[in-house]
Amino acid sequence: MHLPPHHPRYAVAVLVVAALALAGCSAGHDTDGAGASATPDPAPSTSTSPSTSPGVPSPQARPTSLADWPTAPASPQDVPTGTKSQVIAAGYTGQAFLERLAADWHLTLGKQKKLTSGEPALYVGAEGHPTKGSELSVGAIRDLAGDLRSFECEATADAPRYEEFLRACVGLDYPGSDPKAAATWLTGVKPQVDKVFKEEKVKAPITSPLLRAGTADTFLYKGNYSPSGTYTVRLFGAAGSGK
Repeated sequence: MHLPPHHPRYAVAVLVVAALALAGCSAGHDTDGAGASATPDPAPSTSTSPSTSPGVPSPQARPTSLADWPTAPASPQDVPTGTKSQVIAAGYTGQAFLERLAADWHLTLGKQKKLTSGEPALYVGAEGHPTKGSELSVGAIRDLAGDLRSFECEATADAPRYEEFLRACVGLDYPGSDPKAAATWLTGVKPQVDKVFKEEKVKAPITSPLLRAGTADTFLYKGNYSPSGTYTVRLFGAAGSGK
């Protein structure tokens, strides 16, 4: 379930897929939650038919459970697909946190929209361009009752203080969250993702191991969607997902 980042400029149409499944999407498009990225999966599914050529091993099936999420930075084919994101906590919308984040980082907050393609959901996002060509953005996907399912921040590596922005994002104040531990996790996992991304000759998107806290899981994603590289931090509801 390789989830790529959500790009607000492509937003509504693509975010639908994200609203409920951790399934991958085509490059440049986004999905929600776990694979349901608050949007984002840029890479299409890599599953193929088993080869019948002599001496060529059949490709391994991609995992489908969050319990099988890689424990080291991984490429799309190694990340579970097909798992659905869930409500992070009944009655929790994340709106106050979203508004505070948008204000602190001078992001323009849009109006909430209803996504009708696929399973209906609600999407709201904010976006800013601190310098020419750079971008910071945030997006949230909720069920129709308004409860938060996934929350994600995206930043180009050429945006001023982008790492600080991503750390602010993992501070999402959902019930059972641990912002301090999440910030420590991000600081440790980002260099690991950068190293693997740099070593990839084809610059395939790279996804970090999961941070599991309370009823939500978090991962860091890096893709080659801008000249400097684009990072996405995604938190998604995962209660009862085999933690």
